[in-house]
Parts: sequence; C-alpha cells; structure tokens
Amino acid sequence: MKSAVIKVLLAEDRPGGSIFWEQILAEVRDPAIEFFHVEKIVDIYKQITLNPPDVILLDLSLANGGSFEVFQKAYSMVPNIPIIIVTGNDDQKLAIQAVLEGAQDCLIKRDVSGFILGRSMRYAIGRQRHLKELNVLSIIDELTGLYNRRGFLILADQRIKLAAQKKQSLLLVFADVDDLKVINDSLGHHHGDLALMETAHVMREAFRETDILGRLSGDEFVALLACNGSVNEDFLQKRFQETVLEHNGYLERSFKLSISMGISLYDPQKPSSAGDLLLKADSIMYDRKRSKKS
Repeated sequence: MKSAVIKVLLAEDRPGGSIFWEQILAEVRDPAIEFFHVEKIVDIYKQITLNPPDVILLDLSLANGGSFEVFQKAYSMVPNIPIIIVTGNDDQKLAIQAVLEGAQDCLIKRDVSGFILGRSMRYAIGRQRHLKELNVLSIIDELTGLYNRRGFLILADQRIKLAAQKKQSLLLVFADVDDLKVINDSLGHHHGDLALMETAHVMREAFRETDILGRLSGDEFVALLACNGSVNEDFLQKRFQETVLEHNGYLERSFKLSISMGISLYDPQKPSSAGDLLLKADSIMYDRKRSKKS
C-alpha cells in the first residue's frame, strides 16, 4: 500500500535559501516527503491557504538575527499545524520555551541530519494528531455526540462576540427531556440512554448544521442559532414539536418522548453572555414543564 505524501513547508527568511538546507534536504531521500519553500515568514499563511502542509520547519537562524517572536507569530497564524523550530544556537532555554509555547520540537543545526529531521517530522505529526483527538474528546459528549457543556460554552461565546460585531440577533433554545427518571426507573437506564440519544437526533433534525448544539448535563440540551425572518421563536417551537411527534410515531416504542423547551433572545443592542441567555431560557422552560403537570 502506497504511503501518503507528507507535505513539509520550510520557512527560513533567507532569500535564495541556504547551503545548510540544500545539504539536509538532499539527505532526505524519502519519496513520501515533499518539501515546499517560502523565503519570508509572512508568506506562511499565504502558502498554507494554497497548499496546506502537514508540518512546518521554521528556521530561526535568520540573517538579521531571528527571535522567538518569529515563532510566536507563525504559531498564532497556524496553531493546528505542527511546527518544528530549527536554530543555529545551542540554547536550551529557547528549546524549552518553544515547546511550552506550542512547538512540537526544537532542533539544533549541528545535530540535524536527514534521518533525524525525517523522524522528528513524523513524530511531530503524530503528536499533533493525538493532541487534536484529545481536544475533540474534551468538548464532545460521549453518549450523544453533541458538544458537552464546555464545548458549547466555548463556541457560544465565540458566536455571541461575532453577533455583537455584526449586530446580529441570536436565539438560545434550552430543551429538557420530560420524565427521564420515570423512564430510567420503569424501563432501566439503557432506555434512559436511548431517550437521550433520540433527543440528540431530534435536535439534529430540528436545527441546521450551522447551529451550535449541545448536551449540558443529564437531560438538558441546548442550541444557539442566528435569528432572521424565517427563523423565529414560533417557527422553532413548531418545528421542534413536529420532529418529536414524528419520532413518537415510530412503531414498537417502549416510551413516548416528551421535551419541554424555553427560548431566549440575544439582542445586540442589549449585550448578554451565554450564561445569561441560559438562565433566561431555563426559567422559561421550567415554567412550561410545570404547566404540563398542572
């Protein structure tokens, strides 16, 4: 089976290149590694938009005296791509600082060979992939596949900041599964988990792919979405309940799914946080849930 090509972006801020890199790249005879070269650090972002690399080699041995700020600037532009720093200075402090700040490795030129460079790049890609998987797991609810509380709040804060800049209204929907304890007690926790997973399916069907969906805790679900002419509170209430009724129409059900919901409005003229919107929507949801029992 043919190995996937590893695309490597070399950035060195040295017009015309250098003898060092000519020699090292000549030593790397691995056909699965393909190099691209930019002579200016500022061109990194432009290059990755044209041909995204798997790893970046950042030479800080610059003609004008490189500095750690060069790495910080590059990292801020491409935090999801592993960066390996290569320097002519035997500076352990720089190496440690670079790794703590996000670099995957820091190599000293006098110690670099084609073999060491190739191994470092493969290790860097592997570590970056592992970190990405850990980050995804830290914000995803394992049972439903929706964002967990942490993931939802992170994305909700970003969406609210963007809405404030664009003077855009948002709707936050707070949904709570009715009588989940009854399902757990009468049918077992497996059926309770099924009710939660089915609620996640209802959320995906009732909302759009661009909306932020999450499970905050046990039976609490939430969605944040843009508010426009066709998407308003009445539309969402109707769409959501129609989706629940459709699910309850499936044959051989052991329980009926019932969900109470509350909706709060984000008004860019009266800024509020994700926490404020959650509290308001939760209060509205609770009143509706209580009215069902009265």
